Amino acid sequence: MADKKPKDNQAISIKALEERINTIGRAVLGNEGFGKVMNSAVTTRSRVQRGFSDQMARQLHFYNMPSQDDVIRLSEQCARIEERVVRIETAILQLTNSSTAQSGPPRTRRPKKAKSTAARPKRTRSAKKE
Repeated sequence: MADKKPKDNQAISIKALEERINTIGRAVLGNEGFGKVMNSAVTTRSRVQRGFSDQMARQLHFYNMPSQDDVIRLSEQCARIEERVVRIETAILQLTNSSTAQSGPPRTRRPKKAKSTAARPKRTRSAKKE
């Protein structure tokens, strides 16, 4: 029975703490003024961030360097070009596979051996003039 009291006291104190935090939260967050302040804070933050981004882009443009938007745009363009290259490669492979399949059966005979040049004498300049 001695073990139940500390658990009960602990549970009671946690419950009381949660209730106090809930009442404070309702009082602060449930207020219309808090909502307006948070809305204006978020709006102001996004405006400042956008202004900073625009200013940074102007500075980077002045130094002839790409901004983050430029890099993103270029990476998207590279991805589209890679997709096109892959499609072209597959089309070429399909065309080459279909053209070799239509040319006929595979070659089964070995090519003739080349005639040796030792049997025929080489011509010299003097032989050409005659």
